[in-house]
Amino acid sequence: MSNLKQYEFDVAMSCSGCSGAVERVLKRWKEKEYSDLEYTTNLDTQKVNVTAPETLSYDAIFEKINKVKPVSAGREITA
Repeated sequence: MSNLKQYEFDVAMSCSGCSGAVERVLKRWKEKEYSDLEYTTNLDTQKVNVTAPETLSYDAIFEKINKVKPVSAGREITA
């Protein structure tokens, strides 16, 4: 099992359809390529939290989410 990293992204999500779009793209990615990928979306705070294998870069996650909804900021969460 690979080491995991945690990230938090500020994403423009104004409705459940918006958060659902982000969830769908991350779910497909998990099913097809990254079985260790975990994520949560929070519509109230407009945040997406992602736990991913270290082989999956911050930039790749940012770009994947940004394709469906604008990401204004992101950061790695360290323990």
